[in-house]
Amino acid sequence: MGAVETMETFFEKLNAGDRQAAVQLMDERTEMRVHVLGNVRTLRGVEQVGGWFLRADRGLRMIPGDVRETGNTYEADVLVVRPGAPSQHLDATFRVEAGLITAINLAPR
Repeated sequence: MGAVETMETFFEKLNAGDRQAAVQLMDERTEMRVHVLGNVRTLRGVEQVGGWFLRADRGLRMIPGDVRETGNTYEADVLVVRPGAPSQHLDATFRVEAGLITAINLAPR
């Protein structure tokens, strides 16, 4: 499965509320960088990265738009919708190898 197919499946499962199935598309050694207010937090391993998605607010939706695929890299403007919170646009980059997500970078637009 290529980057586009993997990410389409990831967003489909995440947005349907099946976060556990979405997390199963992550490599055991996946890393995620989250940029917030000029700071960067790096999470390592599927327990930390997957846990970030599993602990997210119920009803979390991540809707990709303006997708750019360059081989193993999937880049998108992602609209994040959470109940009771303002929606947010993120610049998101996902690296996919052998059908598994190995790296995620999320930064505000």
